[in-house]
Amino acid sequence: MPIGNQLRRMKEAASIQPETILPFLAQRIGTVASAEMAKRKGGYVSHYGAWHGNAGDVMIAFAEHALFDNRFGKQSWLVENHQRKVTHEDVERINASARAVVVGGGGLIIPDHYRYVENTDSDWQWNISLSDLAAIRRPLLGFALGYNRMAGQADFKPFFRDHIAAVVDQSVFFGLRNGGSIARLSDYLPPHLHSRLSLQPCPTNLMSMIRPESWAATRDPQERSVTFVLFMGFQRLGLVEKSENIRRIGDLAKRLHRDGWTIHVATHTAEELAAVPMFRKAGVPFTLKMLDMMSPEGIAQYYRSKSLVIGMRGHGVMLPYGLGVPVMGIINHVKVRYFLEEVKLGDYAVDLEDPHMTDKMIERVGRFDADRPAFYRVMDREKERLWDITQRNLDTLEPYFRQG
Repeated sequence: MPIGNQLRRMKEAASIQPETILPFLAQRIGTVASAEMAKRKGGYVSHYGAWHGNAGDVMIAFAEHALFDNRFGKQSWLVENHQRKVTHEDVERINASARAVVVGGGGLIIPDHYRYVENTDSDWQWNISLSDLAAIRRPLLGFALGYNRMAGQADFKPFFRDHIAAVVDQSVFFGLRNGGSIARLSDYLPPHLHSRLSLQPCPTNLMSMIRPESWAATRDPQERSVTFVLFMGFQRLGLVEKSENIRRIGDLAKRLHRDGWTIHVATHTAEELAAVPMFRKAGVPFTLKMLDMMSPEGIAQYYRSKSLVIGMRGHGVMLPYGLGVPVMGIINHVKVRYFLEEVKLGDYAVDLEDPHMTDKMIERVGRFDADRPAFYRVMDREKERLWDITQRNLDTLEPYFRQG
């Protein structure tokens, strides 16, 4: 994000949520300082992910580092810019001073058609030439990646197939977040590489297991607060949600408010702010939080106090789920459905274009509220399954990350 836009966002956040600005700035400065220290000392894990911008993407790196540190001892992490082209000089630095390379976080498996300088190497957001990829001498792994191509978006260019096949073939581990992503990415791979794809839940799905004392949801049985996490599409891709659809979600919020629910709206990126006027037009009182202007710890604490999240973004459901907060999905991006189906909550995913969307969501919220313990049991059982899968995967990665 250009510096001028960033300053405008900070000014806006300061007027809405002044208490979040100092922790946000401290986190940003601390991440830069940690990266510089890791480069000087060497022995770091080079992680291609997001450390600013989309709040959900930032939380992937935050949760992933906590997961690995918890299991293997504290690692030295160097978060590399996942949208910058990987150069030959980067590869030489990695070979000289990194311990491993992790690729994951930041919507990486999405057609990369919008750069100022065209991506002619990979056509997904990890932009590295095949020759530089082959030159990496450190263990390479993809961890908890998701297939992110959206409805209406152009397909990957033909050379994506060769590139993603080369990455999967070279990786010591290549994990995708859900069965839907595995199935879709397999379509681009030769058959002999299909078995190299593993199920690896996103670390955000597991946060209450990583730090139960500070990240587990409060689950107050008397609390009736619902948070809407909206997704307006991407202006840069020409895929923007129709205003009348967002208005229908505002009407849903109004009905829930009449039923006694406190309404919250959480934005993961600046683009979702375009939906806020439509919520106001619906005449529903709500509290707004700009999560991309909060520290990762602040985001975790924000979500864990809520009793229900209705999300349209992948991490708008994955993250609160990982804290133990019940989630439902309004689907205008298929990866929300992929996740909810993965954790046996597919019945709580309703298509945005469904003419009966509002009535169906009201019915599902009522079903949840009438028997919250039953909903919790499904969540907790499935999270244990995801945790067990993750621990088995980490067993195979121990030689690359165990300290000492």
